[in-house]
Amino acid sequence: MRAKALNFDRFVLHLRQTLRVPSSFQLNCLIYVGEQLRGRISPALRGTRAEQALWAIMPEVPTQMLAHRKILVTGGSGGVGRAVATRMAAGGARLLVTDRIEGHLRELVDELKSNGSPQIAYVAADLSNPQGISEVFERVDDWLGGLDLLVACAGVGSGPLMEMDDAGWRSVLDTNLASYVACTRLAIDRMRRSGRDDCLVILVGSISVHIKAVGESVYNAAKGGVASFAETLRKEMIPEKIRVTLIEPGAIGSAMQPFSPAQRSEMMREHKLLPPEEVAEAIMFAATRRPGVDVVTLRIEPLDQKIF
Repeated sequence: MRAKALNFDRFVLHLRQTLRVPSSFQLNCLIYVGEQLRGRISPALRGTRAEQALWAIMPEVPTQMLAHRKILVTGGSGGVGRAVATRMAAGGARLLVTDRIEGHLRELVDELKSNGSPQIAYVAADLSNPQGISEVFERVDDWLGGLDLLVACAGVGSGPLMEMDDAGWRSVLDTNLASYVACTRLAIDRMRRSGRDDCLVILVGSISVHIKAVGESVYNAAKGGVASFAETLRKEMIPEKIRVTLIEPGAIGSAMQPFSPAQRSEMMREHKLLPPEEVAEAIMFAATRRPGVDVVTLRIEPLDQKIF
């Protein structure tokens, strides 16, 4: 048995050296084999030396772990959502994006399809109300045919509590907190039926809950709820092997900021705002970990983050 193990190890080493830069054909073969090893056809192989061999020979292409995944991205046409959708589509995912403005979604989907990502669709919906959430998950069932990864990054900004009317602050809580809970619940219902052991919920919170800046009382109420929800839910889902990740970005150079595009660009150059693409990379890091590895909380901020 010892001799066979050594020979197997040499074989894995040879494959890794040979496929250091795999061709597209070799890569597609590895992706296919990886799907089988992750449970689509051969769940008995999970945790075996064969699965270890797969991870040994393809660590340089983690985004390909998203191939054939069924993913929903909320807030999909915003700065972070758009950057995430672009990366996940390039990784071969079957992707549904949602946001409020149909024109922005159509533009994104047309752009990604023209760049060679055909497995992407959209649904325009307002997630601050139950009807909008129902419309999204009807599309999840009809077009995606299930779900095994949710990226929730829909969000709106807000002002101080005493400068908002009842409809205003309730809308912030409904969009930034209630929609996260509702979408996560419906997503987990579908993940339970997927038969996969690598399902994942990624919730985008904010470091504002740590900074507690003046003027962000309502926003912090929502994002603080998201943080507590994520950590508690993560523990509840461990027995079902469904992972939950909280991403906590600092100030992002998106349209939610009260600055012009030119001002945002300058502030990103000065490291006062995060480029949305950097937050997307943090999300991609969590999304491409192997089964059983849970990125619990990932905090990312610009070098010169506002702290008051």
